[in-house]
Amino acid sequence: MRNYVAVIIALVLTGGFAFVAPISNVAMAVPFDFLDKTYVFGPVAGITEDENELTEWVLAGIWRASLPNSTDISNNNTNGTTFNAAIEMIRPDGTARHTHTLTDFTILDISSESGSNSTVFNGTSTISLADGPALDIPTSVKLSNNDLITIWIDPQSVNNHFGDSSNIFGIVASPEFDKSIQESASMTNGTQNSALSH
Repeated sequence: MRNYVAVIIALVLTGGFAFVAPISNVAMAVPFDFLDKTYVFGPVAGITEDENELTEWVLAGIWRASLPNSTDISNNNTNGTTFNAAIEMIRPDGTARHTHTLTDFTILDISSESGSNSTVFNGTSTISLADGPALDIPTSVKLSNNDLITIWIDPQSVNNHFGDSSNIFGIVASPEFDKSIQESASMTNGTQNSALSH
């Protein structure tokens, strides 16, 4: 079962965005301001398990951020900081698909993990839930080696909706990925109207 889960996560992280670029012009799956060089973005993935360690939910989505760099941190400048995510959840049988958003991320403190190239941004965010937005939810975003992010949403504050650990993983899109989105968007631009008219 663990191998099956690992394969799903690997496929989502490595291949899931291959389908976003061709439809980005049609469905606006990736808004063009995601390509603004002041922001970084990428896919997210994760799973939640039940008490028998069986997969309960599969998580996938996208995140976008403008987080302070080391110079900003040393100058205590977090102005313009943003972190947003859209997280889809679906049962392993393909049912009960729904989406949550993480918005309004406010940094309360920043720390570096000793012995690693990781920065942890602790703060609060707004999480959209079925009953409406949940405000001021304790949230951490950890950036490791400028390539991997880990999003932690306080489980108790959201009734364990994202699982007991509430860790959701993401990768920072590479410049090659950014370039492939731009190239794909320009290739589909000429065919968009004809594809929609049939």
